Amino acid sequence: MTDSVVDISQHKLDQSEKELKTKLVDYSEREEIQSQLGEAFYIWKNDPNFTSENLEEDQIDELTFEKFYDWFLYDFKVFDSEERVIEKFYLDERSDLSGAEKKLIKDWIRSIHSFFEVQEVLDGGIYIIKDIFTGRTFEVVDKASSKQIRRTDIIAARPLKIGTQTYFSGVVSLYPPTFKNLIVEFFDQEFKEYQNLHGVERNKKQYLKDWGYQIGSYIEDVASHPHFLTPEGDEFVLSTANYRVDDYKGCIKSIEKVKSLKEISNEAEELRVFSWEKIGRNQITGTLEVEESKLRLECYSLEMLAKAKEKIEKQCGESITHIEDSTKELDTFLDRSKSESKKLKKLPLGVKNKKELDLELDNHYDKWIDNPLEILGGKSPKEALKSKEGKLKLISMIDELETIYEHAKKLGEPYYDVGKLRKKLKLN
Repeated sequence: MTDSVVDISQHKLDQSEKELKTKLVDYSEREEIQSQLGEAFYIWKNDPNFTSENLEEDQIDELTFEKFYDWFLYDFKVFDSEERVIEKFYLDERSDLSGAEKKLIKDWIRSIHSFFEVQEVLDGGIYIIKDIFTGRTFEVVDKASSKQIRRTDIIAARPLKIGTQTYFSGVVSLYPPTFKNLIVEFFDQEFKEYQNLHGVERNKKQYLKDWGYQIGSYIEDVASHPHFLTPEGDEFVLSTANYRVDDYKGCIKSIEKVKSLKEISNEAEELRVFSWEKIGRNQITGTLEVEESKLRLECYSLEMLAKAKEKIEKQCGESITHIEDSTKELDTFLDRSKSESKKLKKLPLGVKNKKELDLELDNHYDKWIDNPLEILGGKSPKEALKSKEGKLKLISMIDELETIYEHAKKLGEPYYDVGKLRKKLKLN
């Protein structure tokens, strides 16, 4: 009898959820709310080059607008008010809401759009996720995208509680595990700034409610422009190194001894997955996958990959053999559960044309050749030229850099003529 009551109660809440969402959307279409839509989109877009004309010219695709509107309903604060759209809806309409709708709306007002790491994928469109900022772990139901999601994927979404179940509201964005550290580093930096402006008593949930939308903008900007810099100042690109495993047992034993590697898979699985953790001076971020016959390193910059390769090759010795290095297009990882991302062929923010970009890159590499680099043993590229070993490392770096820029050129993305860098260093 008890189970029957619970089922009916959940069914009523599921029905109320659909009706409540319809009421909320209808409320948001009132003139006094819609009049703020343009300015709200400008805030959410977080792009200084965006103008209201872009909104009027129907240049916003349906997927982007769906992401924006979810933020607009749940997080946007109405101008001249401390109330978000959903809070104002509740205050104005609560007398007409049913008991079930009131229960739902109170939970939805507290909802947070955040980033989650998939811990486990279960049958029936159910998976366990963990908030990468707060550490909270819970179960969510999402049959629409569950077939596309794998363990260790990073999800950006808004969980909404409906009775005993939790579902996602709006679009679910997916990112590879490699993005986790990049997202966390950006969050840590911005959260400090948020507390400086609003007080140290402000918590992570309040930051995500007020400023969290900026994380998605930052990550997708990085992914759309291969030459944006990582927080470490490196060129951002997904870089991969592939190895043949000649001695699996010896390889695994060696990897397990690396303190900065944390296993995120189960030891009983055929594919063992490890993540680089920041311990002491270790600055590597990325993942390592190993199975019986092959090992794969993946990092989000060329410099990171070089560090990871050096450490693993030294640790594993003759148990592995290097096969090849490669780079990947970043847009193939974004929103793969909802749509195919378009290749963005635009210049970095603040750069008006190709000539200006060339000048900026020339200035960047003029300084770069005199900057000490950890990968060169703390020497600058100019200093590395003085030794045979340093010169060989530098040549290898520049060759890989050229591969990345040639790849960007083929995609129609901004690129740099590495031949000019060779001339600066007299490596012709």
